[in-house]
Amino acid sequence: MGELSEDVERCLCSCACDSSAVTRARCACEEGRPRETKRVLLDERQRLLDELHASQRGIDAIDHMLHRVSTECDAR
Repeated sequence: MGELSEDVERCLCSCACDSSAVTRARCACEEGRPRETKRVLLDERQRLLDELHASQRGIDAIDHMLHRVSTECDAR
């Protein structure tokens, strides 16, 4: 599983995952523990989704303020 474990490591590193998560996933993959490898990948996927959703809420709030500023300033 050498190539797969390297690919898992490369994937997680490119996603700016915590080094301990990268190590856990790589070791689990090398030791033939696919359930643990999947668990780490799924946990990191959820973390990235949480970050995405938080960013989206920020974008939505800014869009709302842009609309309000345009509407309220144009009314003056």
